[in-house]
Amino acid sequence: MQKIKLINLLAVLLGIFLFGACEYATIQPDAPPPPPPPGDSTSFSLKVQPIFSKSCVMCHAGTQIPDLRTGKSYQSLFDNNMVVKFNSAESVLYKKMLPGASMNTYSNTTDIATLKYWIDEGAKNN
Repeated sequence: MQKIKLINLLAVLLGIFLFGACEYATIQPDAPPPPPPPGDSTSFSLKVQPIFSKSCVMCHAGTQIPDLRTGKSYQSLFDNNMVVKFNSAESVLYKKMLPGASMNTYSNTTDIATLKYWIDEGAKNN
């Protein structure tokens, strides 16, 4: 009888230990930065090209499409149908940078937001 009580006690303690060791974590995605003020235009040369220079030209330096080197990137993006002006959701460049996409590991939420705003503002060469 005492042996059964000891086994039951050990089973309860083992159950408490195993279930108490479980941990549930909720992963919250980074919130994108706020949009630029109305009428503010995202400059290609000051905001977008530095993203390419920092994160992309190591591979996209003329040997892989699009060529994202300074002075060539803007034309290459449009020659290769990577950007749809005023429509980031349909732009290959933007879609490839989103979480889970092939180029996401080379970007961060600020870079992605900057590209989105630039495209949605008309993807100007400014």
